[in-house]
Amino acid sequence: MRQNEIETNESGIEKDVPSILTKRKILPGDRVLWVIVAMFFAISLVAVYTASSKLGFSDGTMDSELRRHFGTLCASAAILFGFYILGASLMHKFTWLAYLGSFVLTLIPYFQAPINGAHRWLEIGGFTFQPSELLKIATIMLLALRLSERYHIIKKIHLMPTTFDVRKWNSERERKVIFDEMLPIISPIAFTCMVILPDATSSAVHIFFVSMIMLVLAGIRFNEIAKLILVAAVVGLSVMFTFGRGDTVIRRVGSWMGIERFVEAEDGGSKDTYYSKMAIQNGGFFGVGAGRSMMRTKLMHPESDYLFAIVVEEFGLLLSSVIILLYLWLFFRSLRIFERCEWLYGGLVAVGLALLVTSQGFLHISVALGILPETGQNLPFLTHGRTGMFCASVAVGIILSISRQSEQGTLLPPSQNNKDKHI
Repeated sequence: MRQNEIETNESGIEKDVPSILTKRKILPGDRVLWVIVAMFFAISLVAVYTASSKLGFSDGTMDSELRRHFGTLCASAAILFGFYILGASLMHKFTWLAYLGSFVLTLIPYFQAPINGAHRWLEIGGFTFQPSELLKIATIMLLALRLSERYHIIKKIHLMPTTFDVRKWNSERERKVIFDEMLPIISPIAFTCMVILPDATSSAVHIFFVSMIMLVLAGIRFNEIAKLILVAAVVGLSVMFTFGRGDTVIRRVGSWMGIERFVEAEDGGSKDTYYSKMAIQNGGFFGVGAGRSMMRTKLMHPESDYLFAIVVEEFGLLLSSVIILLYLWLFFRSLRIFERCEWLYGGLVAVGLALLVTSQGFLHISVALGILPETGQNLPFLTHGRTGMFCASVAVGIILSISRQSEQGTLLPPSQNNKDKHI
Protein backbone atom coordinates (compact mmCIF):
# COMPACT_ATOMS: atom_id res chain seq x y z
CA MET A 1 0.00 0.00 0.00
CA ARG A 2 1.28 3.47 -0.91
CA GLN A 3 2.14 5.77 1.97
CA ASN A 4 0.53 8.87 0.49
CA GLU A 5 -2.50 8.68 2.77
CA ILE A 6 -1.97 6.23 5.62
CA GLU A 7 1.11 4.87 7.32
CA THR A 8 1.20 1.88 9.68
CA ASN A 9 3.66 1.92 12.57
CA GLU A 10 5.41 -1.12 14.08
CA SER A 11 2.50 -1.90 16.45
CA GLY A 12 0.02 -2.08 13.60
CA ILE A 13 -1.74 1.17 14.49
CA GLU A 14 -2.51 3.34 11.52
CA LYS A 15 -1.67 7.00 11.67
CA ASP A 16 -2.12 9.92 9.31
CA VAL A 17 0.82 11.13 7.29
CA PRO A 18 1.12 14.94 7.12
CA SER A 19 -0.93 16.17 4.18
CA ILE A 20 2.01 18.03 2.66
CA LEU A 21 3.48 14.64 1.67
CA THR A 22 0.35 13.79 -0.29
CA LYS A 23 0.60 16.84 -2.47
CA ARG A 24 2.16 16.65 -5.89
CA LYS A 25 5.52 18.32 -6.21
CA ILE A 26 5.63 21.66 -7.97
CA LEU A 27 8.52 22.04 -10.42
CA PRO A 28 10.18 18.66 -9.80
CA GLY A 29 13.94 18.53 -10.08
CA ASP A 30 16.61 20.62 -8.41
CA ARG A 31 14.56 23.42 -6.84
CA VAL A 32 17.67 25.15 -5.55
CA LEU A 33 18.49 26.02 -9.18
CA TRP A 34 15.14 27.78 -9.46
CA VAL A 35 16.04 29.86 -6.40
CA ILE A 36 19.43 30.73 -7.92
CA VAL A 37 17.81 31.83 -11.19
CA ALA A 38 15.21 33.92 -9.36
CA MET A 39 17.96 35.68 -7.39
CA PHE A 40 19.91 36.35 -10.60
CA PHE A 41 16.83 37.87 -12.23
CA ALA A 42 16.13 40.12 -9.24
CA ILE A 43 19.73 41.36 -9.08
CA SER A 44 19.80 41.87 -12.86
CA LEU A 45 16.70 44.06 -12.85
CA VAL A 46 18.25 46.47 -10.33
CA ALA A 47 21.84 46.35 -11.59
CA VAL A 48 21.06 46.94 -15.26
CA TYR A 49 18.61 49.71 -14.44
CA THR A 50 21.19 51.67 -12.48
CA ALA A 51 24.10 50.92 -14.85
CA SER A 52 22.32 51.78 -18.12
CA SER A 53 21.85 55.49 -17.41
CA LYS A 54 23.55 56.55 -20.65
CA LEU A 55 21.17 54.43 -22.70
CA GLY A 56 18.18 55.81 -20.85
CA PHE A 57 19.28 59.41 -21.28
CA SER A 58 19.59 58.90 -25.03
CA ASP A 59 15.89 57.91 -25.12
CA GLY A 60 14.90 60.75 -22.84
CA THR A 61 13.79 58.54 -19.95
CA MET A 62 15.38 56.02 -17.63
CA ASP A 63 12.15 54.03 -17.43
CA SER A 64 12.46 52.93 -21.06
CA GLU A 65 15.51 50.80 -20.28
CA LEU A 66 13.81 49.36 -17.19
CA ARG A 67 10.77 48.33 -19.24
CA ARG A 68 12.96 46.90 -21.98
CA HIS A 69 15.04 44.84 -19.60
CA PHE A 70 11.97 43.67 -17.68
CA GLY A 71 10.56 42.41 -20.99
CA THR A 72 13.86 40.61 -21.65
CA LEU A 73 13.67 38.94 -18.23
CA CYS A 74 10.08 37.81 -18.84
CA ALA A 75 11.02 36.35 -22.22
CA SER A 76 14.06 34.68 -20.63
CA ALA A 77 11.86 33.08 -17.97
CA ALA A 78 9.54 31.74 -20.69
CA ILE A 79 12.50 30.31 -22.64
CA LEU A 80 13.91 28.71 -19.50
CA PHE A 81 10.60 27.06 -18.65
CA GLY A 82 10.15 25.91 -22.26
CA PHE A 83 13.44 24.01 -22.21
CA TYR A 84 12.69 22.75 -18.70
CA ILE A 85 9.65 20.83 -19.92
CA LEU A 86 11.57 19.24 -22.81
CA GLY A 87 12.92 15.75 -22.27
CA ALA A 88 16.57 14.74 -22.60
CA SER A 89 15.60 12.09 -25.17
CA LEU A 90 14.12 14.78 -27.41
CA MET A 91 17.22 16.97 -27.01
CA HIS A 92 19.39 13.92 -27.71
CA LYS A 93 17.45 13.28 -30.91
CA PHE A 94 17.88 16.82 -32.23
CA THR A 95 21.45 17.49 -31.03
CA TRP A 96 22.91 17.18 -34.52
CA LEU A 97 20.26 19.46 -36.01
CA ALA A 98 20.88 22.08 -33.30
CA TYR A 99 24.62 21.99 -33.97
CA LEU A 100 24.36 22.27 -37.75
CA GLY A 101 21.76 25.04 -37.55
CA SER A 102 23.75 27.16 -35.12
CA PHE A 103 26.96 26.52 -37.09
CA VAL A 104 25.37 27.84 -40.30
CA LEU A 105 23.94 30.87 -38.46
CA THR A 106 27.42 31.65 -37.09
CA LEU A 107 28.89 31.55 -40.60
CA ILE A 108 26.35 33.96 -42.12
CA PRO A 109 27.70 37.21 -40.52
CA TYR A 110 31.06 36.66 -42.27
CA PHE A 111 29.28 37.26 -45.58
CA GLN A 112 27.57 40.45 -44.38
CA ALA A 113 28.73 43.93 -43.45
CA PRO A 114 30.24 44.05 -39.94
CA ILE A 115 28.18 45.37 -37.03
CA ASN A 116 30.09 47.28 -34.36
CA GLY A 117 33.29 46.46 -36.25
CA ALA A 118 32.90 42.66 -36.06
CA HIS A 119 31.19 39.82 -37.90
CA ARG A 120 29.52 38.42 -34.78
CA TRP A 121 26.02 39.76 -35.12
CA LEU A 122 23.10 38.48 -37.17
CA GLU A 123 19.89 40.43 -37.65
CA ILE A 124 16.67 38.52 -38.26
CA GLY A 125 13.34 40.31 -38.24
CA GLY A 126 14.72 43.34 -36.41
CA PHE A 127 16.25 41.15 -33.68
CA THR A 128 20.06 41.29 -33.53
CA PHE A 129 21.89 38.47 -31.76
CA GLN A 130 25.18 36.56 -31.66
CA PRO A 131 24.61 33.07 -33.10
CA SER A 132 28.00 31.94 -31.76
CA GLU A 133 26.44 31.85 -28.27
CA LEU A 134 23.95 29.25 -29.47
CA LEU A 135 26.77 27.36 -31.19
CA LYS A 136 28.63 27.06 -27.88
CA ILE A 137 25.59 25.43 -26.27
CA ALA A 138 25.14 23.07 -29.23
CA THR A 139 28.83 22.14 -29.10
CA ILE A 140 28.50 21.07 -25.46
CA MET A 141 25.52 18.90 -26.37
CA LEU A 142 27.20 17.30 -29.40
CA LEU A 143 30.41 16.61 -27.48
CA ALA A 144 28.36 14.97 -24.71
CA LEU A 145 26.61 12.86 -27.35
CA ARG A 146 29.88 11.69 -28.90
CA LEU A 147 31.42 10.88 -25.50
CA SER A 148 28.36 8.97 -24.28
CA GLU A 149 28.34 6.84 -27.43
CA ARG A 150 31.93 5.76 -26.65
CA TYR A 151 31.70 5.37 -22.90
CA HIS A 152 32.59 1.66 -23.08
CA ILE A 153 36.03 2.55 -24.54
CA ILE A 154 36.48 5.98 -22.92
CA LYS A 155 39.64 5.00 -21.03
CA LYS A 156 41.32 3.83 -24.25
CA ILE A 157 40.35 6.65 -26.61
CA HIS A 158 43.13 8.44 -28.51
CA LEU A 159 42.72 12.14 -29.33
CA MET A 160 45.80 12.15 -31.56
CA PRO A 161 47.24 9.52 -33.94
CA THR A 162 49.48 7.03 -32.18
CA THR A 163 52.26 7.97 -34.62
CA PHE A 164 53.12 11.14 -36.52
CA ASP A 165 54.51 9.10 -39.40
CA VAL A 166 51.90 9.94 -42.06
CA ARG A 167 52.85 6.85 -44.07
CA LYS A 168 51.47 4.62 -41.30
CA TRP A 169 48.11 6.38 -41.08
CA ASN A 170 46.73 4.08 -43.78
CA SER A 171 47.07 1.04 -41.56
CA GLU A 172 43.91 -0.51 -40.18
CA ARG A 173 44.84 0.35 -36.59
CA GLU A 174 45.53 4.01 -37.33
CA ARG A 175 42.39 4.40 -39.42
CA LYS A 176 40.37 3.08 -36.51
CA VAL A 177 42.06 5.49 -34.12
CA ILE A 178 41.56 8.49 -36.44
CA PHE A 179 38.02 7.85 -37.70
CA ASP A 180 36.44 5.98 -34.78
CA GLU A 181 38.08 7.69 -31.82
CA MET A 182 39.88 10.95 -32.62
CA LEU A 183 37.75 12.76 -35.21
CA PRO A 184 34.33 12.09 -33.64
CA ILE A 185 35.52 13.69 -30.38
CA ILE A 186 37.63 16.62 -31.57
CA SER A 187 35.72 17.62 -34.74
CA PRO A 188 32.86 19.46 -32.93
CA ILE A 189 35.40 21.36 -30.81
CA ALA A 190 37.64 22.13 -33.79
CA PHE A 191 34.88 23.32 -36.14
CA THR A 192 33.33 25.51 -33.45
CA CYS A 193 36.61 27.14 -32.48
CA MET A 194 37.59 27.72 -36.10
CA VAL A 195 34.35 29.50 -36.99
CA ILE A 196 34.34 31.62 -33.81
CA LEU A 197 38.07 32.40 -33.59
CA PRO A 198 38.46 35.03 -36.37
CA ASP A 199 36.11 37.57 -34.77
CA ALA A 200 35.73 36.39 -31.16
CA THR A 201 39.05 35.03 -29.92
CA SER A 202 38.10 34.95 -26.24
CA SER A 203 34.89 33.01 -26.99
CA ALA A 204 36.83 30.40 -28.96
CA VAL A 205 39.35 29.96 -26.12
CA HIS A 206 36.47 29.81 -23.65
CA ILE A 207 34.55 27.00 -25.37
CA PHE A 208 37.79 25.09 -25.97
CA PHE A 209 38.72 24.95 -22.30
CA VAL A 210 35.17 24.10 -21.23
CA SER A 211 35.36 21.20 -23.69
CA MET A 212 38.67 20.08 -22.19
CA ILE A 213 37.13 19.94 -18.72
CA MET A 214 34.28 17.85 -20.13
CA LEU A 215 36.83 15.40 -21.52
CA VAL A 216 38.40 15.14 -18.07
CA LEU A 217 35.02 14.50 -16.42
CA ALA A 218 34.14 11.87 -19.03
CA GLY A 219 37.33 9.95 -18.21
CA ILE A 220 39.63 10.66 -21.19
CA ARG A 221 43.27 10.11 -20.29
CA PHE A 222 45.21 13.23 -19.23
CA ASN A 223 48.12 12.60 -21.60
CA GLU A 224 45.74 12.54 -24.57
CA ILE A 225 44.14 15.82 -23.47
CA ALA A 226 47.58 17.40 -23.01
CA LYS A 227 48.58 16.45 -26.56
CA LEU A 228 45.35 17.90 -27.92
CA ILE A 229 45.88 21.19 -26.05
CA LEU A 230 49.43 21.48 -27.43
CA VAL A 231 48.34 20.90 -31.03
CA ALA A 232 45.33 23.20 -30.64
CA ALA A 233 47.53 26.01 -29.28
CA VAL A 234 49.84 25.85 -32.32
CA VAL A 235 46.99 25.65 -34.84
CA GLY A 236 44.89 28.27 -33.04
CA LEU A 237 47.68 30.85 -32.87
CA SER A 238 48.45 30.30 -36.56
CA VAL A 239 44.82 30.80 -37.55
CA MET A 240 44.38 33.80 -35.26
CA PHE A 241 47.35 35.71 -36.64
CA THR A 242 46.53 34.74 -40.25
CA PHE A 243 42.77 35.23 -40.38
CA GLY A 244 41.74 36.54 -36.99
CA ARG A 245 42.24 39.53 -34.72
CA GLY A 246 45.83 38.87 -33.75
CA ASP A 247 46.71 42.59 -33.66
CA THR A 248 43.76 43.29 -31.37
CA VAL A 249 44.79 40.50 -29.01
CA ILE A 250 48.37 41.79 -28.87
CA ARG A 251 47.20 45.35 -28.15
CA ARG A 252 44.86 44.26 -25.38
CA VAL A 253 47.41 42.00 -23.72
CA GLY A 254 50.10 44.67 -24.04
CA SER A 255 47.78 47.32 -22.61
CA TRP A 256 46.85 45.00 -19.74
CA MET A 257 50.56 44.49 -19.01
CA GLY A 258 51.09 48.28 -18.98
CA ILE A 259 53.42 48.43 -22.00
CA GLU A 260 53.31 52.09 -22.98
CA ARG A 261 53.03 51.80 -26.76
CA PHE A 262 50.17 49.32 -26.45
CA VAL A 263 48.42 51.47 -23.87
CA GLU A 264 48.44 54.36 -26.33
CA ALA A 265 47.22 52.15 -29.18
CA GLU A 266 44.46 50.61 -27.08
CA ASP A 267 43.46 53.87 -25.42
CA GLY A 268 39.74 53.15 -25.06
CA GLY A 269 40.28 49.68 -23.58
CA SER A 270 42.95 50.87 -21.15
CA LYS A 271 40.70 53.70 -19.95
CA ASP A 272 37.84 51.26 -19.39
CA THR A 273 40.11 49.03 -17.31
CA TYR A 274 41.25 52.05 -15.28
CA TYR A 275 37.68 53.26 -14.69
CA SER A 276 36.60 49.74 -13.77
CA LYS A 277 39.26 49.55 -11.06
CA MET A 278 38.26 53.01 -9.86
CA ALA A 279 34.63 51.90 -9.58
CA ILE A 280 35.63 48.90 -7.47
CA GLN A 281 37.80 51.07 -5.25
CA ASN A 282 34.98 53.59 -4.81
CA GLY A 283 32.52 50.89 -3.82
CA GLY A 284 34.35 49.46 -0.85
CA PHE A 285 32.39 47.05 1.32
CA PHE A 286 28.92 48.65 1.35
CA GLY A 287 28.98 50.68 -1.90
CA VAL A 288 27.98 54.27 -2.63
CA GLY A 289 24.30 53.44 -3.12
CA ALA A 290 22.01 52.51 -6.00
CA GLY A 291 22.18 54.99 -8.89
CA ARG A 292 25.15 56.90 -7.44
CA SER A 293 27.95 55.39 -9.51
CA MET A 294 30.43 57.96 -10.82
CA MET A 295 32.10 55.60 -13.29
CA ARG A 296 29.02 54.47 -15.19
CA THR A 297 29.14 57.60 -17.36
CA LYS A 298 32.84 57.11 -18.09
CA LEU A 299 32.84 53.43 -19.00
CA MET A 300 31.94 52.66 -22.61
CA HIS A 301 29.61 49.74 -21.82
CA PRO A 302 28.84 49.77 -18.08
CA GLU A 303 25.61 47.83 -18.58
CA SER A 304 27.36 44.86 -20.26
CA ASP A 305 31.16 44.57 -20.46
CA TYR A 306 31.79 46.13 -17.02
CA LEU A 307 28.54 45.56 -15.13
CA PHE A 308 30.29 43.82 -12.24
CA ALA A 309 32.42 46.93 -11.59
CA ILE A 310 29.27 49.07 -11.37
CA VAL A 311 27.63 46.56 -9.02
CA VAL A 312 30.66 46.74 -6.72
CA GLU A 313 30.69 50.55 -6.82
CA GLU A 314 26.99 50.96 -6.05
CA PHE A 315 26.29 47.95 -3.81
CA GLY A 316 29.73 47.10 -2.46
CA LEU A 317 31.59 43.87 -1.96
CA LEU A 318 28.65 42.44 -0.03
CA LEU A 319 26.30 42.05 -3.01
CA SER A 320 29.13 41.30 -5.44
CA SER A 321 30.18 38.40 -3.19
CA VAL A 322 26.62 37.10 -3.36
CA ILE A 323 26.87 37.08 -7.18
CA ILE A 324 30.12 35.09 -7.05
CA LEU A 325 28.58 32.61 -4.60
CA LEU A 326 25.51 32.20 -6.86
CA TYR A 327 27.72 31.19 -9.80
CA LEU A 328 29.62 28.74 -7.63
CA TRP A 329 26.35 27.41 -6.23
CA LEU A 330 24.96 26.89 -9.74
CA PHE A 331 28.05 24.92 -10.77
CA PHE A 332 28.12 22.67 -7.72
CA ARG A 333 24.39 21.91 -8.01
CA SER A 334 24.98 20.90 -11.64
CA LEU A 335 27.97 18.79 -10.61
CA ARG A 336 25.65 16.99 -8.19
CA ILE A 337 23.24 16.31 -11.08
CA PHE A 338 26.16 14.87 -13.08
CA GLU A 339 27.18 12.56 -10.25
CA ARG A 340 23.64 11.21 -9.83
CA CYS A 341 22.80 10.91 -13.52
CA GLU A 342 22.46 7.37 -14.90
CA TRP A 343 22.91 8.50 -18.51
CA LEU A 344 26.32 9.96 -19.36
CA TYR A 345 24.86 12.18 -22.09
CA GLY A 346 22.50 13.92 -19.66
CA GLY A 347 25.15 14.28 -16.96
CA LEU A 348 27.76 15.73 -19.31
CA VAL A 349 25.28 18.17 -20.85
CA ALA A 350 24.28 19.41 -17.39
CA VAL A 351 27.81 19.94 -16.07
CA GLY A 352 29.10 21.25 -19.42
CA LEU A 353 26.43 23.93 -19.70
CA ALA A 354 26.95 24.90 -16.05
CA LEU A 355 30.67 25.27 -16.75
CA LEU A 356 29.88 27.39 -19.79
CA VAL A 357 27.73 29.80 -17.78
CA THR A 358 29.81 30.02 -14.61
CA SER A 359 33.22 30.25 -16.29
CA GLN A 360 31.94 33.07 -18.50
CA GLY A 361 30.80 34.86 -15.38
CA PHE A 362 34.24 34.53 -13.81
CA LEU A 363 35.90 35.72 -17.03
CA HIS A 364 33.79 38.89 -16.86
CA ILE A 365 34.62 39.39 -13.18
CA SER A 366 38.35 38.84 -13.82
CA VAL A 367 38.35 41.51 -16.53
CA ALA A 368 36.54 43.98 -14.26
CA LEU A 369 39.14 43.37 -11.54
CA GLY A 370 42.01 43.78 -14.01
CA ILE A 371 43.15 40.17 -13.55
CA LEU A 372 42.69 39.44 -17.28
CA PRO A 373 42.82 41.67 -20.38
CA GLU A 374 39.55 42.85 -21.90
CA THR A 375 37.53 40.02 -23.47
CA GLY A 376 34.06 41.47 -24.05
CA GLN A 377 32.39 38.57 -22.20
CA ASN A 378 29.11 39.51 -20.55
CA LEU A 379 27.89 38.47 -17.11
CA PRO A 380 25.39 35.60 -17.63
CA PHE A 381 21.88 36.21 -16.29
CA LEU A 382 22.79 39.76 -15.27
CA THR A 383 24.02 42.00 -18.07
CA HIS A 384 22.04 44.12 -20.48
CA GLY A 385 21.41 42.40 -23.81
CA ARG A 386 18.98 39.78 -25.01
CA THR A 387 21.48 37.31 -26.52
CA GLY A 388 23.28 36.69 -23.23
CA MET A 389 20.07 36.46 -21.21
CA PHE A 390 18.32 34.15 -23.66
CA CYS A 391 21.28 31.79 -24.10
CA ALA A 392 21.89 31.55 -20.35
CA SER A 393 18.19 30.72 -19.95
CA VAL A 394 18.44 28.00 -22.60
CA ALA A 395 21.46 26.48 -20.82
CA VAL A 396 19.93 26.45 -17.34
CA GLY A 397 16.55 25.34 -18.71
CA ILE A 398 18.26 22.25 -20.16
CA ILE A 399 20.04 21.60 -16.85
CA LEU A 400 16.72 21.82 -15.00
CA SER A 401 15.08 19.47 -17.51
CA ILE A 402 17.82 16.87 -16.93
CA SER A 403 17.47 17.32 -13.17
CA ARG A 404 13.70 16.83 -13.39
CA GLN A 405 13.97 13.61 -15.38
CA SER A 406 16.75 12.30 -13.17
CA GLU A 407 14.54 12.76 -10.10
CA GLN A 408 11.55 11.15 -11.82
CA GLY A 409 13.63 8.17 -12.99
CA THR A 410 12.88 8.83 -16.68
CA LEU A 411 16.38 9.91 -17.70
CA LEU A 412 17.35 6.79 -19.63
CA PRO A 413 19.33 6.28 -22.85
CA PRO A 414 17.32 5.51 -26.01
CA SER A 415 18.73 1.98 -26.07
CA GLN A 416 18.84 -0.13 -22.94
CA ASN A 417 22.44 -1.31 -23.37
CA ASN A 418 25.04 -0.25 -20.85
CA LYS A 419 27.43 1.66 -23.06
CA ASP A 420 25.74 5.03 -22.45
CA LYS A 421 25.31 4.66 -18.72
CA HIS A 422 27.22 6.63 -16.17
CA ILE A 423 28.40 4.29 -13.40
